[in-house]
Amino acid sequence: MGTDTEHTSQKSLYRLFSERTRLADFGFILAFPAVLILVYRLPHAVRESLVFDYTDPTVATAFTSSFVHLELGHLLTNVFLYFVVVPTLYLLGVAGGNRRRFYIFVSTVLVAFPPVLSYLNLAIIRSSVTLGASGVVMGLVGCLPLTLADYLESRFGIGPVRTFAPMLFLTSLGLVSVLSVQSVVPENSTVLFMTAGLVLAVFLAVLLYAISAYEQADDILSKLRSSADATGYFELSVAAVFLFVTVLFVAFPVDPTTESGVVNLYEHFVGYSLGFIASFTTVEVLNQFGR
Repeated sequence: MGTDTEHTSQKSLYRLFSERTRLADFGFILAFPAVLILVYRLPHAVRESLVFDYTDPTVATAFTSSFVHLELGHLLTNVFLYFVVVPTLYLLGVAGGNRRRFYIFVSTVLVAFPPVLSYLNLAIIRSSVTLGASGVVMGLVGCLPLTLADYLESRFGIGPVRTFAPMLFLTSLGLVSVLSVQSVVPENSTVLFMTAGLVLAVFLAVLLYAISAYEQADDILSKLRSSADATGYFELSVAAVFLFVTVLFVAFPVDPTTESGVVNLYEHFVGYSLGFIASFTTVEVLNQFGR
């Protein structure tokens, strides 16, 4: 692994991708949005029959519901977010030498998450339905903290991943909490205090990491300087962080109400959290077996 990093560090990011990208990768990335579009072209009555109804849940609709969109705007939003998140995961994975993990993460989320998210919605008793790919997309977003941390460690020595990835995730939860509760805080002081406590905990976690990482500052700066001749790597990390934060703002709007209903913030949160937990646990298990 170390030898490969030294060999590729002098290459520009464009050259690295041109050497490592395969045609099959594009087919894999395009498969899910293609299925969403094909399902949307089905008759409206057929699509409605594939929606997961909380009052009449079935195993079949628990899986199919994530692929169903009744409105074009809903479909386009989820496809757009998918094309923001998945290519970012792919670029970080390829540049960090972890293409295999990219395939494992994305395949797991696309196959396992639809039924899991549907049934977890039953935890909140209500007469409603769930549909759309937003929960699945948020599961993919949940893979970003680990993928980004792995890339930053392999390219710039910012780490270790086992510490930095959870810190990124906890920091994002602080942001998500602030965004999600703004509409109810004026009427609920308990929510305000709980959110403030979470934000404080996140701040302390970040502060502790910053203190522990201070000793690595010289090494990090050295690696940043050594990567200056190989263009694109630092730019990719900045773009990935920007897209990561932007997606969180889109997925957890201050006002969750829309013309067609209410954004399912619960499913977004569960999908995002499970995405990180699943990806982090997978890597830890693979590391235990030396893979």
